[in-house]
Amino acid sequence: MNPELKIVIYEEKNILKKMLSLLDEQYEYVINKEVLKMDKIVKDLDDVAKELATTEIKRRSIMGSEASISELVEGSNDEKIKAVYEEIKSTLKMIEIQKEANGMLIKQRLFFTKKMINCIKPSQGLSTYNANGQVGR
Repeated sequence: MNPELKIVIYEEKNILKKMLSLLDEQYEYVINKEVLKMDKIVKDLDDVAKELATTEIKRRSIMGSEASISELVEGSNDEKIKAVYEEIKSTLKMIEIQKEANGMLIKQRLFFTKKMINCIKPSQGLSTYNANGQVGR
């Protein structure tokens, strides 16, 4: 296996681990309602995603566009690369789960906030009674 490709695979693993730790941090900020820190973590996540994209482009330029990483790793005799690839796959699954959990919590917080705002400040429409005595808008 190409030594440059090995380096890129290890870089991807480290970047994915960093992304998972940032998502865990984001989860803590959502739970603890630390809004200012949540804004900062979004920027950090964006930077890590860009870093991952550049590493992926590097990997594709080394391998070629038609080659599959899974086929290459499976065909390799290097057990360390196989272990790293399995670690990358499990980290990606954990990232997906954490991202879904964070998204769900953020949506719940926004829904709750919207409900509270609607309770505090009701709609501005004026209600009038129609000919039947019912409230019309």
